[in-house]
Amino acid sequence: MYEDRRLHPIALIKELIVSIRQSIIPIAVVIFTLFRNLSGKGILSWWMYPLLVIALIVLLLAPALIKYFTYRYRMDDKGIRVKYGLFFKKNIFIPYERIQTVQQKQWFFYMPFHVVQILIETAGGGKAEADLSAVPASVAQELKDLRAGKIAELVEDPVEPLDTEQIPIEVEKNEKPLLTFQLEVKELLLMAVTSGGVFGIFLIILAFGQQFRDVIPTDFVEEQFNTIVHYGVLIIVIVILIVLLILWGIAIVTTLFQYFQFKLMKFDDHIEIEKGLLQREHTSISFERIQSVKLIESPLRQMLKLASVRVVTAGSSGDKEHSGDILILPIVKKAKALEILPQFLEDYDFPVEQLERAPKTSLRRFFFIHLIWTLPIILIVSILFFPWGLFSLVLVPIFAGIAYGAYRATGFYTTETELVMQGRAFISKQTNFMLKRRIQSVAHSQSIWMEKGNVVHFSVLLKSGQTHLNANVRYIARQDATKLYRWYQPSNK
Repeated sequence: MYEDRRLHPIALIKELIVSIRQSIIPIAVVIFTLFRNLSGKGILSWWMYPLLVIALIVLLLAPALIKYFTYRYRMDDKGIRVKYGLFFKKNIFIPYERIQTVQQKQWFFYMPFHVVQILIETAGGGKAEADLSAVPASVAQELKDLRAGKIAELVEDPVEPLDTEQIPIEVEKNEKPLLTFQLEVKELLLMAVTSGGVFGIFLIILAFGQQFRDVIPTDFVEEQFNTIVHYGVLIIVIVILIVLLILWGIAIVTTLFQYFQFKLMKFDDHIEIEKGLLQREHTSISFERIQSVKLIESPLRQMLKLASVRVVTAGSSGDKEHSGDILILPIVKKAKALEILPQFLEDYDFPVEQLERAPKTSLRRFFFIHLIWTLPIILIVSILFFPWGLFSLVLVPIFAGIAYGAYRATGFYTTETELVMQGRAFISKQTNFMLKRRIQSVAHSQSIWMEKGNVVHFSVLLKSGQTHLNANVRYIARQDATKLYRWYQPSNK
């Protein structure tokens, strides 16, 4: 009755892309290094060149080919079974009642064939236990039906009771959303322009260059560096600006591709996110999994009155990007975010206008904690690299500004069921909205030097992914921390 199934042939293309992306740099470095050493010793003959090319192709393609041709999956009345491998065979069995999340992704070249990628994860895992890289879209619904039937069967069985609230069904449904919010193109462009993606691209290029450090001749690098220095400071500045503009352009294009036609949809028991151009992603978040909501404002976006919104969730979804901390609004006017969020998340009030602030006496403590470690660095750099080291004095106003911003951002507020905490850890201002029933624990701490000012740090522990998240406000009045502590006590719930 239940037969083994194979992946759709398009899965082979996807596996080849993944294999090439993951392996091409280290394999190419090894082969080029081998080629360089053998050529330098005169060992490499002309007939060995094709062999090196063939070896590169085989090493790139073999893992994908083996996985595709040996991959089998089966869905029976007990659970889903997956097996693959040639030399190292892997067999996976996942009971339906242990499935935590089912996530769907769809590459652009999947769409004509009506296939999707399905990631299946159990409650105890931090990554997907099963990856059906290309299966018919109907398989997701079939999996949902089998899973729902098994859970219903176990709920009816008194011998093995099951808490169904801990096993949310997170598969795409055919029902129409109750509410939909979609980002416009101009908002996506604004997000791309104000994002810090350029630094990520820069780090990727550095990592890529590091891989080829031993391959590129040292003489060539020194020659190019001396040529640039020869043209003077102005040319160097122009080159740096051009490189930054190129990286910025790449970051903008990457952001547009990643969040193309971004949609946030609300259903009866969950919200759903749909996004992407080359890879269309569908992420479902049960209301029961949401632990808190975060409103984030970088300095640039704060000046433009823009913000992004993330939710902290319990459990995981088989993907680092969608585990624990999930972006539900990439960019939106802050006022608009506070208007639409209560419609999507009805349990929250989002009272940002009533925040109570840290006492004025805390300002000097923020200055002290931000500058105390900066001054020794400035002193050492100024002495070692005098007079150019004196330029490090610019760090004083920079970190003084960061300290003042952290003081201005600190705030808190409580309602009967909700706690709001706002702060600026370093650069971005972050406002956390937390329901009392989701908070794991609260604590306040005070160092010896804080006793004189009668101020404390107050922190809250939340479930985040497979770990915990600690949210806090710093240097608030002790009586305010006591009030927050009493608010959380069981007698006041």
